[in-house]
Amino acid sequence: MRRAVLLCYFVFCAVLSNAQSVFLKEKPANEKAAVSINDHAPSVMFFGVNDGSDSWKNHKQKEKEVNAYFGSVYSNFPILDIGKEHVVEYSNSNGKFVFYRPNTKRQFGMIVSNGKDKPILVLNPDQYLKTIKTYLNIGSADDLVPKTLDERDQKDAVKEMQGVLKIKFVTDQSYAQRLIKNASSVHYSNTYEDGSPKMTCTNRVFEMFGDSLMTTKSPYGANYVYDKNNIMQSMDNTMNGKPSGYSKYLRDQNGLIKKIVSGDEKSTDSTVFIYEKDKYHTISFSGSRPYSLETFFLNDQMQCVRRLSKRSDQSIIWDITYIYDKFGRIIREGKVDSEMIYSYKNDSDAIFSGFKSYSLNPRRLDLQNEIIREKNKQTFIGRNGTGGLNFISVTYTAKDRSTKTYSYDKDNKLTSVSVIRCL
Repeated sequence: MRRAVLLCYFVFCAVLSNAQSVFLKEKPANEKAAVSINDHAPSVMFFGVNDGSDSWKNHKQKEKEVNAYFGSVYSNFPILDIGKEHVVEYSNSNGKFVFYRPNTKRQFGMIVSNGKDKPILVLNPDQYLKTIKTYLNIGSADDLVPKTLDERDQKDAVKEMQGVLKIKFVTDQSYAQRLIKNASSVHYSNTYEDGSPKMTCTNRVFEMFGDSLMTTKSPYGANYVYDKNNIMQSMDNTMNGKPSGYSKYLRDQNGLIKKIVSGDEKSTDSTVFIYEKDKYHTISFSGSRPYSLETFFLNDQMQCVRRLSKRSDQSIIWDITYIYDKFGRIIREGKVDSEMIYSYKNDSDAIFSGFKSYSLNPRRLDLQNEIIREKNKQTFIGRNGTGGLNFISVTYTAKDRSTKTYSYDKDNKLTSVSVIRCL
């Protein structure tokens, strides 16, 4: 019965979307895209205009709950808010879809994309999280909404977080250097000398355009600040040139992250880092309330071999394991229901030249991607499990060390141009 109800619900959403023509094949004339999403991965987009109603307040509250629920992991699962902007472009495996806000009957809502099919529109804030979990198959199909915190689980979670916060392990320069160089984690990504020129400026800007001449500028952008060692210190997101959110990295004298503070003019979140000999932890807070705990387990070479992420109710967000070869290169990234296999051209290459994504139980090839690296050019070719083209992106590094990335869909049509340059 539950499956039937959900099926009817999604059919209703699809019919509603078609009736209003909120998802178009082409961008309306004279309209700029607030965001162009070319990744073939799940994403969530909120939109809306404050009409002063209680429904609007509920919309913002449910949006906040979605962000809190996914916690610090959503760097790999974009959750964005375009406010009153009109257009979002999606280049998915099945084609291009353009969300056009003026055709919606409500002033606010949420769009969910699985990176493959036409995105779906949700107008009832009470259905936001339920729809994300169901449509993207996140967690058990029967666990459609966050469960009410069981008192025992809540106490256990708080106790575990308090215990982590009491850890007094003292790091030194040697520990920091090895971790930063080898961890290969989301916070300490490996950098390689691939022969291309590197930016040395401390202030950089990200811009995105809808055409090759870069005359149609996206409202979405960002500014980055790096230190003299090329380590990021802060990132400020912008919408139409105005601040729309920020992240600031607080580090110790050896470069280890102590805290990440993020938010906007209305709210502030923070992620605290705690280190141990063979692992490090992050605890994320919404204001003063902790909502997730992550632990990154390290081997003898200080490489991350497992990432365990839990919510404040002790439920698992995800559990990922990593395997490295004898040269210290990552070759497998595994979850319970999927795995990523990385390949290299030869034993001397430090950077992978391709990776394949498989679903498990039964094992099925879903994605196969190739990366071609040249001195000042990198080409990323994405294909589906049967070899069909999903997208191509080509990044050029100029003499001034700025980069331009040209993204194309499966029909080889340009979808966006992204630029990172010095200010």
